Amino acid sequence: MEHRISAADAPFEIVWDDQGIPHVFASTQADAYRGMGYAAGYERLWQIHLSTCYANGEAAALLGERFVQQDALLRACNVPGRLTGMPASKGDWVVSAYLDGLNAYIDSLTEIPGEFAQAGAEPRQFTAEDVAARYRFTSWFQHKSWTEKLVIGQLMARHGVDYFRNNVLHFSVQDEKLIELLSEPLQKLNPRMIQLAYPDAVVPDLSGSNNWAVAGDLSQSGGPLLATDPHQPHSIPNTFFYVHLHAGDWEVFGAAFPGVPYFMMGYTADVAWGLTTGCVDSYDVFIEKMKGDSSYYSGSWVPLNHRREEIEIKNHSKRSFTVSETGNGVLLEPLMQELGMAAAIDPVYQTSLQWSLARVPTSAGALALLPMASSAEQFGELLFEDDVCPLVNNIICVDRLSHLQRYIAATLPVRKGVTGSVPLPGWDDAYRFELSRAAELVVERDPKQQFMLTANNDTMGETGDFYIHNFPAHSARADRIRSGLLAKDKFSVEDFCAMQLDLTDTRAVDLLAQLLPVLEQSEDEDVQLAWQQLRIWDCKAASTSLGACFFYPFLDRFWPRDFMYHVLGDDLVKSLPLAAPGFNRLDIKHFMSAGSPWLAHKKILGQIIYEKMKAVVLGLRQSLGPDHRKWRWGDLHQIEFWHRLHKQPQWSHLHLGPDPIGGSPFTLAMAVHMGRGPGNSAAGDVPCRVFHGPAYRLVVDLSDYQHARFVIAGGNSGRSDSAFTTNQYESWLKGDYYTVYLDRHEITEFTAWQISR
Repeated sequence: MEHRISAADAPFEIVWDDQGIPHVFASTQADAYRGMGYAAGYERLWQIHLSTCYANGEAAALLGERFVQQDALLRACNVPGRLTGMPASKGDWVVSAYLDGLNAYIDSLTEIPGEFAQAGAEPRQFTAEDVAARYRFTSWFQHKSWTEKLVIGQLMARHGVDYFRNNVLHFSVQDEKLIELLSEPLQKLNPRMIQLAYPDAVVPDLSGSNNWAVAGDLSQSGGPLLATDPHQPHSIPNTFFYVHLHAGDWEVFGAAFPGVPYFMMGYTADVAWGLTTGCVDSYDVFIEKMKGDSSYYSGSWVPLNHRREEIEIKNHSKRSFTVSETGNGVLLEPLMQELGMAAAIDPVYQTSLQWSLARVPTSAGALALLPMASSAEQFGELLFEDDVCPLVNNIICVDRLSHLQRYIAATLPVRKGVTGSVPLPGWDDAYRFELSRAAELVVERDPKQQFMLTANNDTMGETGDFYIHNFPAHSARADRIRSGLLAKDKFSVEDFCAMQLDLTDTRAVDLLAQLLPVLEQSEDEDVQLAWQQLRIWDCKAASTSLGACFFYPFLDRFWPRDFMYHVLGDDLVKSLPLAAPGFNRLDIKHFMSAGSPWLAHKKILGQIIYEKMKAVVLGLRQSLGPDHRKWRWGDLHQIEFWHRLHKQPQWSHLHLGPDPIGGSPFTLAMAVHMGRGPGNSAAGDVPCRVFHGPAYRLVVDLSDYQHARFVIAGGNSGRSDSAFTTNQYESWLKGDYYTVYLDRHEITEFTAWQISR
């Protein structure tokens, strides 16, 4: 096969190493990006096509009617960006070069690839508008905090603030006044609104990561160190595409979403950076006063803005629907009615959703120049364009001179007077918030401790001029990283690799301190067995652990939901945690704190905990046998993932596991599971199937950046005929790492392509 990119500046080379990483050796940076696009097309074309359909609100056209609801909400909120246009960017030349390569590969195809044929689709050319939409979609889906606001607002309005005051991370006196003001409409909210966010999910999509860096003074080599391991649903192909670009004296290695030229995490000779999902709050929910076709806005009745959207649906006729907007955002009840999700609509109060980027234009080249930064300071300058960043991430950057900076890479409402944790009155001008500026989002510079870390936690607390993280993940992983970084004076690359594999669960330590005194009071033999084993458990989620067999299946049974329902009798709590995954401060201590109305129901809480734990023990016997001394966490907790088409002959070999694995959502070796649990699984099912965790692990020392430590949870290819689709899985599972070599002479070559003009 001849490999040609007619737009290339000169001939260049793409070399695949023996682990499946493509290395592009070119004479210009533009050609390096052309090679990146060409290689991404070769390895991941269907993934690029599918992701672009999602981002553009065109999934129903490719996959069918069940995606109409998702497409409609994206179109309504301008996630594709068509309503605001695409401004020019200094990084557009990178995007143009990347698309030259990607589209050249598409032009080279002589037959329709198998995934396209299976879906009845054909490859198409990609545009800069597609790249811009991909960034906006990333910002949109990573943290849907608006569903938490709906659930919390309605629960507080129905039952009083005091029941939930301790369950919300940031909650102010003004928030409480808003609940009182909006009590009537909040109580009438249609809870099916949450299905606009999670229409087809058994559990919500989760995104997470661990990320930390130290300055050279804390490094054995004297060079800055960075460790990053982003958490994603495990899949074949992998979420990210890994590539090395080299042009003259410039090079970069890192991870990108296939189809875009943005290195989300990576390093050059000058800088290294990693990110985590920021759990930042980029949404506001408004209760609107309505009169006919108008809403009350800024002191007068303002007519709604209406527009028509049309969705193509595979094997069905096109479907049109009307989007209605107030000055604040898209009205949800009329949208639900258009989609057949609601019948009657309250003529007096309705709900609007404001997404921070809905009316903000964003470019395709916004993030393309990050690898050109020569310092952490310059990296931060390149992260924002006109104060806008189309992400929702925490990013840490360290440069070779040991300057450390952390950025909230996002565009957010600067809320004044309220936290943003609950819905707001749409008629009050006090809640017309300006959007954040870049200077407000460089939140940490060269700290005295000489390290930085993030792990989807609240990184700001009560600092800053406005609240950024309203619904973060638990701080367990961040706490463990911090304790690890305080444990030694000097660190090596091997130390950081060991930290990434750590199985200590600090949240279990906290929860057991609350849980054990309750379990001890039970006279039931099964509950007593759990108490005896949990009190001697070391809180390590190892695959050989016995204590973990009791602890994690107990958490899976989500006793707080049953407790709240028993006390309140409100069906809305049955939607937890799906409807509001960030509403997660539901431990015993939060319910049983001084002055809480839940205290009156302490006996019921104990009874529900006993019932849940007894059910766990009975299920363990059913799944693992009568002798508890033989129970092991890895017999329940196993990783298994596959290609979506693995039931078709061409892809049938792309199925990994099931294999025993340790970890939990709260360990640095992070593992999230799903499944029916012990005693409930059908024959052949994994009771606790791990489906989410580190997509890869990377540790880099900038004093020796040409030899980083790295491993992928699967492989770097998406092709059914490739040797590199699942080749790194066994090493990843065992906790081993490979060395990424950047020097052409050190690379063990698997194959090399010569790219001509």
